[in-house]
Amino acid sequence: MREAYLLALLLAACGDEAVDVSLRLPSAATQAMYDTSCVTAVRIYVNGANYPSDDGDFLEDCIDVSTPGMTFADLRERIRGKFDMKIPASGLSGIELYAYNGACNAANERDYDLVAYGSAPYVGEDSIAVPVTPNLSCTQGDYTLRPIDILKYAKTASCAMSVWTQGRIGLSTMSPLPFTDTAYWWGGQSSGMATTGLVNVRGLALGIGANSCLAASLYTTQYDEVTCMAPAEQRVCATGGELEAPMIDVAVGYASADATTINRWGAVVYGAVVGPAAIANATVTIDEADRDKGEVVYLDLPPGVQLGTGTLTARPGTSTGPSGLFAVYTQSLVRLTISGNGKTVTRTVGTEEDYVSAVLVKL
Repeated sequence: MREAYLLALLLAACGDEAVDVSLRLPSAATQAMYDTSCVTAVRIYVNGANYPSDDGDFLEDCIDVSTPGMTFADLRERIRGKFDMKIPASGLSGIELYAYNGACNAANERDYDLVAYGSAPYVGEDSIAVPVTPNLSCTQGDYTLRPIDILKYAKTASCAMSVWTQGRIGLSTMSPLPFTDTAYWWGGQSSGMATTGLVNVRGLALGIGANSCLAASLYTTQYDEVTCMAPAEQRVCATGGELEAPMIDVAVGYASADATTINRWGAVVYGAVVGPAAIANATVTIDEADRDKGEVVYLDLPPGVQLGTGTLTARPGTSTGPSGLFAVYTQSLVRLTISGNGKTVTRTVGTEEDYVSAVLVKL
């Protein structure tokens, strides 16, 4: 008789052959830092042997859950024995799990906040243990977002002249997808119009997971942009408890991207190094662990582009010019080291495939 696994997910390949899947919960100390009481759905993906090269080679199932005050242990018990899925015809390469505060039949599950996730590869044994990683705590809070136009700031060094007033800004998170390590964003339901340059929202923003970033999403006629927000010590214009959300004009962002480089890396993050004015001769380096996930280029700001017309231009050399501008081509979350003016800081940036993003780096 098989061991009584915590999650009785049986993946029948043929006959009575099966793989048992269990959940490995975070440490007690980590669990105490995250509230999971808002989880209302858990989705499982069973990836085939050809995934991710064949991104359609998977099977999935989802169950709605609702237990007031649910803990990580409650969540594990709530889904025990609820999934009974087959292995794809190609075989089995791994398991993914997502727990979020939407419904299984939601038109778009990613509109909701991802509370926890997990994944594990299949290495040929008769069991898989999936470690659960917290992404976001369910604790509600009131937040003020201050979106900043990075091109206007690079030109003027004035917060008052760099106010962003376009579209709807949402509170989101970005985290890496397993098996591809590409960035994927969730959330945006907690949002408000940026008409006045400040956006007040009530949402989940406490206890961001170690592998994720607190992000701001931009919606105009569609979702156009998602960007990691600045940590408190790196804010340029935000004050008090405000969250700073760097933005770039979407038309300029897409038009300025080099087609060959986009085809290679999938997306682009535009940045400006400032302190408080734009800093020339600053260097931006992708940390060694993330070196194979992206590429850095430096940019110039032709006259008038900060107003939303024209394109940024590539700058030869290995450091920023008078505008302090650079771009990181990536569709992952990558760690940067930025040096200039006798100072060095580190930042995590990234965006999802086919999106643009922005960052203000304060030295």
